[in-house]
This record gives sequence, C-alpha cells and structure tokens, in this order.
Amino acid sequence: MKKHRCLFSALIFLVCYTHFQSLQAQAPVLSAADAVKIALESNYDIRLSRADADIARLNDTKGNAGMLPTVNFVANENITLSAFQQQLANGSEFVASGAFFNNANAGVQLSWTLFDGHRMQLMKSRLEQNAALGQLNLQSMVQTTAANVLLAYYEIVRGKMQERALAEVIVLNEERLRIAEARLTAGFAAQTDALQARIDLNQRRSDLLLQQNATATAKRSLNRLLVRAPETAFEVDETLDNTYSPNKTALTEQVLAQNPTLISFQKSAEIAAILVDETRTLGKARLTGISQLNALRTDNGAGFALNNTQAGITVGASFVAPLYSGGNVKRQVQTAQVAAEQAKLRVENQRAIIETELENQLSSLQVQQQILGMEDENVRAARENLSVSTARFRVGTTNGLEPQTAQNSLEQVLIRRNMALYNLKVAELRIRLLAGDL
Repeated sequence: MKKHRCLFSALIFLVCYTHFQSLQAQAPVLSAADAVKIALESNYDIRLSRADADIARLNDTKGNAGMLPTVNFVANENITLSAFQQQLANGSEFVASGAFFNNANAGVQLSWTLFDGHRMQLMKSRLEQNAALGQLNLQSMVQTTAANVLLAYYEIVRGKMQERALAEVIVLNEERLRIAEARLTAGFAAQTDALQARIDLNQRRSDLLLQQNATATAKRSLNRLLVRAPETAFEVDETLDNTYSPNKTALTEQVLAQNPTLISFQKSAEIAAILVDETRTLGKARLTGISQLNALRTDNGAGFALNNTQAGITVGASFVAPLYSGGNVKRQVQTAQVAAEQAKLRVENQRAIIETELENQLSSLQVQQQILGMEDENVRAARENLSVSTARFRVGTTNGLEPQTAQNSLEQVLIRRNMALYNLKVAELRIRLLAGDL
C-alpha cells in the first residue's frame, strides 16, 4: 500500500510539474536583446533623461545667450476729464469745465546688447556644453538601464536553472523513497529510511515552490523595467554563456575613455570652468544699442493747441560701467572658482572609483571562472557518487543515509555551479557597463 501511495504521489508531482512547464512553454520567449530593446523604448528613467536632454538642447540658442536683439511693440492711451484754465501772455484766457484730454502713443522698441565683456559668447558656450552634457547623461542612463535589464533578465535565468536543479533532485528523492519503501515492504530495511526519504522529498518540493515564486517575482521586476503589466507572461533563454575574456590593458584604456559617468563628470567640470569666466564679466562695462519708432497723438478739449501728432525714429545707446557692487562680483567669482575646483575633484574621485571597480570586477571574473571549473568537476563527481550510493542502497549494502548525503551533495554543487555562472555574467555586465559597451 505504501509503495502504491509513493508511486501515486510521484505521479501527481510529475503531472503537475509537467503541466506547469507546458504552460510556461506556451508563453513567448523573450531574448535578452529584445528585453533591452523594449526598455530603451519604454523605460521611464530613459524617457525622463531624454526629456532633460531635449530641454538642454532647446535652451542652446543665441537668443537665450543674449546675443540677439529684443523687439517690443508698446502702446499707451491716457484719457483725462478735468477742469481747465489757461492764461496766455497776451491776456487771453481759456476756461473749460469737464474738458476732455486724450494722449495716445505707440512705438516699436529695439534693444540689442552690443558688448558685455564677452558674457554672451561665454553663456552660449556654456549652453552648448549643457546640451552636450544632456546627451551624455542620456547615454549614461541608457547604459545603466540596459545593465539593470540584463541583470534582472539573468536573475530569472538563474532562477530557472535552480528550478531545473531542484526538479532533478526531486526525481532522485522520489527514486530513493521508492527503493526505501520497497525494501521496507520486503522487510530488508528500517522504517526510518522511508520516513527520512519522504521528509527530504517534501522539503525539496517546498524548495521548488519557493524558487518558482522567486522566479515569478523576478519576472515582475523585469516587466516593471520594461514598463509592462506585472502579469505579462514570458519565458527566457535559459542559458548563461561563459565566453567573455577581456584584455585588461585595452579594457582599462576603453573604460577611462568611454565610461559615460566619468565623461559626464568631465563635462560638468568644463561647464564649471566656463561659469567662472562668465561670472567675471559681471564687473565689466555693458553697451546696449537702442532704437525706437514712435507715433504720438494728443487731443486737448481746451487750450491753445487742440491736437498734436508726431511720428519719428529714435536711435541711441546706453553705456553702463560698474563702479562698486559691494564686493558681490568678487564673491560670485570666488564661489564659481570653488565650484570649479569641486568639479575637478569629483572627476578625480570618480576616476578612482571606476578604476577600483574595474579591478574588483576583473578579479571577480577570474575567481568565478576558477570556481566554475571546480564546480563542473564537482557536478560530475557528485552524480557518479550518487549513482554508486543509490545502487548500493538498492541492493541493501548500505542504509538510506548514504544516498541522502549524496543527493544533498549533488543539490549543493548544482546550486553553486548555477551561482558561479550567474556571478560570471554579473561581472561581465558590470565590466561592460564601466566600459560603456552595453
């Protein structure tokens, strides 16, 4: 009876697991490249960074730098109703009660800064650099998002590999339980072997359920990065290749030349230096050209002149030379200089961070490659060990502890091998992110 229950339980598990796998197989397979492509089109962080870059690009104009004139149309009209009395030199007198007066004028005014100590040119240069910085920040966000998407993708791959490892161990546990119950029925073994085998089997089934839930959670996290509904079904390519082998010297040069974050810091330092020169111009003279086309009409309800109409053009210039500003210009220049020094320090600090991170990831890549080689050997040894232990248990030359230990060893080496493959891929992605090569 116990044997039949064991076989029935194993059959139910295999049917359920096979059905679960078939349902997953029906979902479309999402490749890593397609995941990155979807993210680049839809990810919120990239869209926000692209909007920031567009704002910086739109602000990069001569008009925003003050290099172009401003033209305004101005019109005014004033109406007055008042008592009026006017005494002329010849003795004539004008007296009116409730006299109507109207004064209307209109004009086109042009103002153009002709010289301001080259502040306009410096501001235009700064706006150009801001636009370039916006593009660099966008590229950095693209690289970071691609890395995050790939890390999330390969976390799912690792989860699926763990599921396969657990499913393999479950099948082995089922076989051990079947042998233990068969030996118990025949009177060749203690009941404890069968009970322990069932406990181990249920534990592995529980582990598989937990891993499946973790994989589902990882899928929802990836869907969020791809701006898709959390429940969007998909499968992944369940492989983790191990072919990345960079040249350290060439890679170091590439990282220092192409790292998006480092280049962004360098561009920020250039902008800070421009801002120092731009601030210095606040203490220089400013020459502004002025031109105005006017039309004026005055209507008088009483008085010697009943109306007056004028039209003409006015051309002039305004010259302003700062003499004393309470030390504000000097303070602003000093503040800008300190900010420029801070920007240089950030560049040096970021370079040191990147160099350290590169060394760490290269070291991790080398260590994980060595670990993977050992774990591949361990997997082969653990499978052979389990095969021998199971055969000995089947013929009754050992108790259930030996195959149990062998199964646990196989499970652990499979998990460690999967983790080594995943860590290798993580190290590769982080190195490629440092090199701006994603």
